[in-house]
Amino acid sequence: AGDELSPEQQKFQETKEQQRQQDAAAGQTFQSDSGEYLKSGRQQKEEKKAAKKAAKPESEAVSRREFLNYAWGAALGVVLVEAGIAGFLFTVPRFKEGEFGGLFNLGTFSSLPPVDGPPISNLDGKFWTSNDADGFRALYRVCTHLGCLYEWKDQTFRFECPCHGSKFQKTGKYIEGPAPRSLDQFYAVLEENGQKVADITEGGEPLPAAQYPNAEVIVDTGQILKGQPH
Repeated sequence: AGDELSPEQQKFQETKEQQRQQDAAAGQTFQSDSGEYLKSGRQQKEEKKAAKKAAKPESEAVSRREFLNYAWGAALGVVLVEAGIAGFLFTVPRFKEGEFGGLFNLGTFSSLPPVDGPPISNLDGKFWTSNDADGFRALYRVCTHLGCLYEWKDQTFRFECPCHGSKFQKTGKYIEGPAPRSLDQFYAVLEENGQKVADITEGGEPLPAAQYPNAEVIVDTGQILKGQPH
């Protein structure tokens, strides 16, 4: 009987419980019968939300570092790929054989113009095949004055520029006119069984094709040898 509550005590407990529920609904903290402060559901949610928000910058920083790592990795990959492509292109000829800027195989000495005949124009290679007793030359078709296309004249047996009147021998040597030097020519070699046996020097000495009748004459239109100034 001593543990039973009096009507006044029961009323007090009921009033206290109602007040606690009202405080909890209002988001307030309240004290339990044991003296421990409890938190409402709303407070607990807000504290969890605040804790998550406080941890968010660190999460973003980690993501930012990861992004930078990925970006650097991607950039490095692009550089390596480009370097590989550049290396591959460096080993591949820029021009096909028989295309201006590339190599022209004219065959052996018997395929060249006669030593006492006129030169023959190679339109694809943009040069004149000129052959005489001294040797073979591949003369660039452009005049050394202002870049006009000069012509071969059978009547005078020489090259003449229609633009400003410069004239050149069959060998490309300057005769007269405003051109500052003799005709330019392309580098050429003689190859026999895949081995170079002779070539045109920087001084423009002709290719001694007659001395190697079985060798192939190969003209490199990617290399120009400047004519001698007069």
